[in-house]
Amino acid sequence: MWCEDVFSYESHVVGKGFIAVFGKVHKSDLSCVVVNVYSACNMSEKKTLWEELTVLKQACHGSMWCLCGDFNAVRNRSERKGIRDRVVQSREIEGFNNFIDSNALLDLPVVGKIFTWFKADGSAKSRLDRVLVSDEWLEVWPMSKQYVQKREVSDHCAIVVKAVDKDWGPKPFRSIDAWFMEKGLSKMVEDKWVSYVTQGSALQKMKVKLKCLKGDLKIWNRDVYGNLHKTKEGILKEIEVLDCKDCVEDLTEPDKLRRYDLVGKLMLTDKKIDSLICQKARACWFKNGDSCTKFYNSSLRWRRLRNEVKRVVGSVAYEQTICPKEGSLGSLCYCGEGSG
Repeated sequence: MWCEDVFSYESHVVGKGFIAVFGKVHKSDLSCVVVNVYSACNMSEKKTLWEELTVLKQACHGSMWCLCGDFNAVRNRSERKGIRDRVVQSREIEGFNNFIDSNALLDLPVVGKIFTWFKADGSAKSRLDRVLVSDEWLEVWPMSKQYVQKREVSDHCAIVVKAVDKDWGPKPFRSIDAWFMEKGLSKMVEDKWVSYVTQGSALQKMKVKLKCLKGDLKIWNRDVYGNLHKTKEGILKEIEVLDCKDCVEDLTEPDKLRRYDLVGKLMLTDKKIDSLICQKARACWFKNGDSCTKFYNSSLRWRRLRNEVKRVVGSVAYEQTICPKEGSLGSLCYCGEGSG
């Protein structure tokens, strides 16, 4: 069922209409839950299924979640053709969307056919099968999409989830603007640059030196530059101690000089944080106070997936060009059986 080199099984839960498999993904060492869903057609049973899955997900908060299969429900009227019961359809759409939103799930972009279920006589078709993932899943596989496969004997189409990692070539050398506010950076770079022993042409030497410098800058950033927010917290705590001491008794001259020095460090740290935020975020987001939060990054990833051109409608067949380098989830697929 799965490759043991990629996924380690831990346990499973069987419910009415679903099977949840718990384990760990070796790539990220995070807990992963894959739920295979086969929902009933009855509306009350669908609600019961949604409630059970909600309770299960809340009990395993923080894990990567992937819910796939035949949900027997649609998110809007355009996903179902040939069905005339508008009252039931409206309640189903509202309930299904509430289930997805309340659990912070994302419906992966579809590549291929829009509909996944077709009635035998062709009088009705729906998108009953889909793949829903959590934000934690997209942090590991940000380019995940669901590919609708060709329909064979079943009246459902199988779905394969893949994360295609396109190779755009070597990554350019980048630096953080706030680094240049730190004393000693220029000296460290000069010393490291001279110490590198390289061979070849001038261009080859520069390429090798930049690669070596990139590794040394990572170490310097971790050990010397440090985490700006933790540095700021330490400075504020030390200032608070001196302020409390000043309320009880007069500070000594060394304590006054120390507080003056800490205030200067605090101002410099704030400038570094502002520079870092400004470099990472767009100007309008920065003016509104966004500090590249998890919500911002999640929205950015989802908008990139949503705005991508997935197919061309017309005389051109559905195709996707795959670059030489790609990563794929490969083994995750689903094919439902005989429901409408």
